[in-house]
Amino acid sequence: MIGGIDRSGKRLWLAAFAALGLPLCLLLAVLVPLGGVADESSHLLRAVALLDGQVVGHRETVTYSDGVRRPAAGVTVDPAWEILSRRQSPASQVVPVPEPMPAPGSPAFLPLYTIATYFPGFYVPAALGIGAGTALGLTEAGAALLGRFANIAAYGAFGLAALALARHGRALLFGVLVLPMSLSLAASFNQDGLMIAACALAAALLTGEEPWRRRLAATLIALVVLAKPPYAAIAAMLLVPLPPRFPASPVFWRRVGIMVLAVLPGVLWILYTTAGIATPVPRLAYEAGPLWTGPRPAQFLGTDTRAQAQVLLSDPRLLLTLPAQCLFSLKRALMLAAGAIGIFGLLDKMLPAAVYAAWGAGLVGLALLCGRSVRLRRIDLALLAAAALVAIWLVLLSQYLSWTDVGDVRIYGPQGRYVLPLIPMLVLAVTPQPAAARTPGLRWAFALGTAVAALDLVVVPLAAARMF
Repeated sequence: MIGGIDRSGKRLWLAAFAALGLPLCLLLAVLVPLGGVADESSHLLRAVALLDGQVVGHRETVTYSDGVRRPAAGVTVDPAWEILSRRQSPASQVVPVPEPMPAPGSPAFLPLYTIATYFPGFYVPAALGIGAGTALGLTEAGAALLGRFANIAAYGAFGLAALALARHGRALLFGVLVLPMSLSLAASFNQDGLMIAACALAAALLTGEEPWRRRLAATLIALVVLAKPPYAAIAAMLLVPLPPRFPASPVFWRRVGIMVLAVLPGVLWILYTTAGIATPVPRLAYEAGPLWTGPRPAQFLGTDTRAQAQVLLSDPRLLLTLPAQCLFSLKRALMLAAGAIGIFGLLDKMLPAAVYAAWGAGLVGLALLCGRSVRLRRIDLALLAAAALVAIWLVLLSQYLSWTDVGDVRIYGPQGRYVLPLIPMLVLAVTPQPAAARTPGLRWAFALGTAVAALDLVVVPLAAARMF
């Protein structure tokens, strides 16, 4: 009886994702212009370069608008793709740009900096879409749209698989997958959309105990860590549920071994790219900020990871206080929450207030409705919450090291979307109560989740049409 109700509930969640989430994703792919999603132009160039066999970027020396020659990490593609997806003119009075800008029509080197170092795994669907569009004789704009659709197809496949394979926690997984921010990323060339879906699928797999589930989840986690090594702490998913007296349990140590194997490729990748590909992000000449403890004057022409490491090591308290200012300041925490729900454009286009209010109310309602249907495993929750904090801490520190001006008192660029890959693993901290399938709260949770998603399907496209 319970199994039948569970299968019925699974079909409802799958139908809701297919009917409410994926149509909104398709609408965003059409309504939002190329480059209208954070960093999309650079991610598009990575997908185009992958078609040409450029698995990762490479270094070249470039002359910039301030007359300085600098090494830069990038790819060699036709600049027409960059022009197609450029949403604003380069601001050479703020950040130096290559000069002269390469003309379209023949391959040229285009700097991408940190994005040039990313592992190519999550660019494959978009690259195949662009390749298919080119083979069909479509224009570059048409091929790029087909690339977006291919990315949506991959996102939809991951999302549907997550909802189908999850033994519990579908309400939370559905919520993460249909967030406007998640769907906006999935409808673009930004790899973060597929990362979110991969994390959801990994968590869904680990709600069951079959060995093949754990192996497949470990593979997905390895892909995520390869794409962005600061997310290595999500591999803690592979340790739960913690067995009784786990320090002495051979099962626990086998899982530790699997976790190490999942993380190791990402560690090796970041060592390789740091040594042979990564370059500083250029800036106009500036004096080091107040946290710099080295000799002055100290003028820099870009970011400097080694100098930033010197700043952090000169006062180890900064390793905690700088990320804490981003996470626990009320104003910045609210902006991160809004960014997790959805801030469109180049992080400058807010959604209507009703969308944020609906998601806030939905989160509270979900917790209340599902509370009686699940049993919280406190030790697993403590482990997973600690892993999430470590992951976001590493993400913020990586931004300070590679993106922030030397010695600055704040971290540049924290965004709410960076939290989204961490949310799915929380489903592993709960266990359904024996009669959970018959609990009315779960049916109300489905109604609440689909109501919020239906509101988004109406409101978000109208808002996007006005934004752009």
